[in-house]
Amino acid sequence: MTEDQASAIRRFIWQRVGIWAIGGALWGVAVILAAILTPLGERVAAIWNSPERLERIEGKLDTAIDDIRRATGEDRVIRQTPGLSYVTEPVFVGDMITLNLVAERTALGRSCKLIDSQALFTDQTNVTTPGRRAVEGPPRRQIDDTPTRLRVALIPPSTLQPGRVELYLVLEYICGDRTVFDRTDPVTFELLERRDAAD
Repeated sequence: MTEDQASAIRRFIWQRVGIWAIGGALWGVAVILAAILTPLGERVAAIWNSPERLERIEGKLDTAIDDIRRATGEDRVIRQTPGLSYVTEPVFVGDMITLNLVAERTALGRSCKLIDSQALFTDQTNVTTPGRRAVEGPPRRQIDDTPTRLRVALIPPSTLQPGRVELYLVLEYICGDRTVFDRTDPVTFELLERRDAAD
Protein backbone atom coordinates (compact mmCIF):
# COMPACT_ATOMS: atom_id res chain seq x y z
CA MET A 1 0.00 0.00 0.00
CA THR A 2 1.40 3.28 -1.00
CA GLU A 3 1.48 6.43 1.06
CA ASP A 4 -1.23 8.00 -1.11
CA GLN A 5 -3.50 5.01 -0.65
CA ALA A 6 -2.98 5.02 3.14
CA SER A 7 -3.71 8.76 3.23
CA ALA A 8 -6.89 8.23 1.18
CA ILE A 9 -8.03 5.48 3.58
CA ARG A 10 -7.35 7.73 6.62
CA ARG A 11 -9.29 10.58 5.00
CA PHE A 12 -12.14 8.23 4.18
CA ILE A 13 -12.25 6.92 7.78
CA TRP A 14 -12.11 10.49 9.19
CA GLN A 15 -14.88 11.53 6.81
CA ARG A 16 -17.01 8.61 8.01
CA VAL A 17 -16.23 9.40 11.67
CA GLY A 18 -17.12 13.04 11.02
CA ILE A 19 -20.36 12.05 9.29
CA TRP A 20 -21.25 9.71 12.19
CA ALA A 21 -20.34 12.38 14.76
CA ILE A 22 -22.40 15.04 13.00
CA GLY A 23 -25.29 12.57 12.54
CA GLY A 24 -25.11 11.60 16.24
CA ALA A 25 -24.97 15.27 17.27
CA LEU A 26 -27.97 16.07 15.07
CA TRP A 27 -29.88 13.12 16.53
CA GLY A 28 -28.98 14.28 20.04
CA VAL A 29 -30.12 17.84 19.28
CA ALA A 30 -33.32 16.48 17.73
CA VAL A 31 -34.05 14.35 20.83
CA ILE A 32 -33.36 17.33 23.14
CA LEU A 33 -35.53 19.64 21.02
CA ALA A 34 -38.30 17.05 20.93
CA ALA A 35 -38.12 16.70 24.73
CA ILE A 36 -38.24 20.48 25.16
CA LEU A 37 -40.77 21.33 22.48
CA THR A 38 -43.27 18.52 23.11
CA PRO A 39 -44.23 19.69 26.64
CA LEU A 40 -44.03 23.27 25.40
CA GLY A 41 -46.32 22.42 22.50
CA GLU A 42 -48.73 20.74 24.87
CA ARG A 43 -48.60 23.81 27.13
CA VAL A 44 -49.25 26.16 24.24
CA ALA A 45 -52.21 24.01 23.15
CA ALA A 46 -53.49 23.92 26.75
CA ILE A 47 -53.20 27.72 27.00
CA TRP A 48 -54.92 28.12 23.65
CA ASN A 49 -57.82 25.90 24.77
CA SER A 50 -57.97 27.21 28.35
CA PRO A 51 -60.94 29.63 27.90
CA GLU A 52 -63.22 26.77 26.80
CA ARG A 53 -61.90 24.55 29.58
CA LEU A 54 -62.46 27.30 32.14
CA GLU A 55 -66.05 27.76 30.92
CA ARG A 56 -66.68 24.02 31.29
CA ILE A 57 -65.10 24.01 34.76
CA GLU A 58 -67.17 27.07 35.76
CA GLY A 59 -70.36 25.34 34.59
CA LYS A 60 -69.52 22.20 36.56
CA LEU A 61 -68.63 24.31 39.61
CA ASP A 62 -71.93 26.23 39.39
CA THR A 63 -73.80 22.92 39.18
CA ALA A 64 -71.87 21.55 42.16
CA ILE A 65 -72.60 24.71 44.20
CA ASP A 66 -76.31 24.44 43.34
CA ASP A 67 -76.29 20.76 44.35
CA ILE A 68 -74.60 21.61 47.66
CA ARG A 69 -77.12 24.40 48.32
CA ARG A 70 -79.98 22.02 47.59
CA ALA A 71 -78.49 19.31 49.79
CA THR A 72 -77.93 21.68 52.73
CA GLY A 73 -81.17 23.62 52.23
CA GLU A 74 -79.36 26.89 51.44
CA ASP A 75 -81.40 27.34 48.25
CA ARG A 76 -84.51 27.85 50.42
CA VAL A 77 -85.68 30.67 52.68
CA ILE A 78 -85.90 28.39 55.74
CA ARG A 79 -84.27 25.13 56.73
CA GLN A 80 -85.82 22.70 59.19
CA THR A 81 -83.83 20.66 61.65
CA PRO A 82 -84.55 17.07 60.52
CA GLY A 83 -86.72 15.01 62.85
CA LEU A 84 -87.72 17.82 65.23
CA SER A 85 -90.96 18.98 63.59
CA TYR A 86 -94.15 17.10 64.48
CA VAL A 87 -97.90 17.35 65.18
CA THR A 88 -99.02 17.09 68.81
CA GLU A 89 -101.00 13.84 69.08
CA PRO A 90 -103.54 12.37 69.60
CA VAL A 91 -105.63 14.22 67.02
CA PHE A 92 -109.33 13.41 66.66
CA VAL A 93 -111.65 14.34 63.79
CA GLY A 94 -112.81 17.92 64.39
CA ASP A 95 -109.87 18.85 66.66
CA MET A 96 -107.63 21.81 66.07
CA ILE A 97 -104.10 20.70 65.14
CA THR A 98 -100.88 21.98 66.70
CA LEU A 99 -97.91 21.86 64.33
CA ASN A 100 -94.57 22.09 66.16
CA LEU A 101 -91.82 23.38 63.87
CA VAL A 102 -88.10 23.79 64.44
CA ALA A 103 -86.65 25.89 61.63
CA GLU A 104 -84.09 28.59 60.90
CA ARG A 105 -83.46 31.17 58.19
CA THR A 106 -80.84 30.43 55.58
CA ALA A 107 -78.39 33.01 54.28
CA LEU A 108 -80.68 33.41 51.25
CA GLY A 109 -83.72 34.05 53.47
CA ARG A 110 -82.10 36.41 55.98
CA SER A 111 -83.67 39.54 54.49
CA CYS A 112 -87.06 37.91 53.74
CA LYS A 113 -90.27 38.60 55.68
CA LEU A 114 -93.03 35.99 56.05
CA ILE A 115 -96.33 37.52 54.95
CA ASP A 116 -98.63 34.49 54.68
CA SER A 117 -98.83 30.72 55.03
CA GLN A 118 -101.23 28.04 53.86
CA ALA A 119 -101.63 24.60 55.47
CA LEU A 120 -102.08 21.68 53.08
CA PHE A 121 -103.30 18.26 54.25
CA THR A 122 -103.14 14.97 52.31
CA ASP A 123 -105.10 12.03 53.70
CA GLN A 124 -105.29 8.38 52.62
CA THR A 125 -107.39 9.33 49.57
CA ASN A 126 -104.23 11.08 48.29
CA VAL A 127 -106.18 14.31 47.78
CA THR A 128 -104.47 17.48 49.02
CA THR A 129 -106.88 19.86 50.74
CA PRO A 130 -106.15 23.27 52.27
CA GLY A 131 -106.73 23.99 55.94
CA ARG A 132 -106.31 27.33 57.66
CA ARG A 133 -104.53 28.95 60.57
CA ALA A 134 -106.55 29.26 63.75
CA VAL A 135 -105.39 32.88 64.12
CA GLU A 136 -106.30 35.01 61.12
CA GLY A 137 -104.15 37.86 59.82
CA PRO A 138 -100.47 38.12 59.00
CA PRO A 139 -98.01 35.90 60.89
CA ARG A 140 -96.93 37.46 64.18
CA ARG A 141 -93.55 35.82 64.52
CA GLN A 142 -90.60 35.57 62.11
CA ILE A 143 -88.07 32.74 62.19
CA ASP A 144 -84.53 33.69 63.28
CA ASP A 145 -81.29 32.57 61.65
CA THR A 146 -80.79 30.13 64.56
CA PRO A 147 -83.06 27.10 65.16
CA THR A 148 -86.41 28.50 66.33
CA ARG A 149 -89.33 26.56 67.86
CA LEU A 150 -92.78 27.54 66.63
CA ARG A 151 -96.23 26.23 67.53
CA VAL A 152 -98.77 26.81 64.78
CA ALA A 153 -102.47 26.18 65.51
CA LEU A 154 -104.31 24.93 62.42
CA ILE A 155 -107.91 24.11 61.57
CA PRO A 156 -107.97 21.06 59.28
CA PRO A 157 -110.46 20.74 56.42
CA SER A 158 -113.74 19.11 57.40
CA THR A 159 -113.37 16.56 54.58
CA LEU A 160 -110.17 15.07 56.02
CA GLN A 161 -110.48 11.27 56.35
CA PRO A 162 -109.30 9.41 59.48
CA GLY A 163 -105.97 7.61 59.12
CA ARG A 164 -102.44 8.75 58.25
CA VAL A 165 -102.35 12.41 57.22
CA GLU A 166 -99.46 14.39 55.77
CA LEU A 167 -99.23 18.10 56.55
CA TYR A 168 -96.99 20.90 55.32
CA LEU A 169 -97.16 24.67 55.09
CA VAL A 170 -96.69 26.72 51.93
CA LEU A 171 -94.97 29.94 52.98
CA GLU A 172 -95.07 33.29 51.17
CA TYR A 173 -92.20 35.71 51.72
CA ILE A 174 -91.28 39.17 50.53
CA CYS A 175 -87.56 39.19 49.76
CA GLY A 176 -86.59 42.73 48.75
CA ASP A 177 -88.86 43.58 45.83
CA ARG A 178 -89.95 40.06 44.92
CA THR A 179 -92.31 37.42 46.29
CA VAL A 180 -90.74 34.05 47.10
CA PHE A 181 -92.60 30.85 48.00
CA ASP A 182 -91.13 28.12 50.17
CA ARG A 183 -92.59 25.17 52.07
CA THR A 184 -91.97 23.29 55.25
CA ASP A 185 -90.95 19.66 55.25
CA PRO A 186 -94.00 17.37 55.49
CA VAL A 187 -94.91 15.80 58.82
CA THR A 188 -97.37 12.96 59.32
CA PHE A 189 -99.83 12.22 62.07
CA GLU A 190 -102.69 9.82 62.77
CA LEU A 191 -106.18 11.34 62.55
CA LEU A 192 -108.42 9.30 64.83
CA GLU A 193 -112.19 8.93 64.74
CA ARG A 194 -113.92 10.53 67.67
CA ARG A 195 -115.66 8.04 69.96
CA ASP A 196 -118.78 8.96 71.84
CA ALA A 197 -118.59 9.04 75.63
CA ALA A 198 -121.23 6.25 75.71
CA ASP A 199 -118.79 3.86 74.00
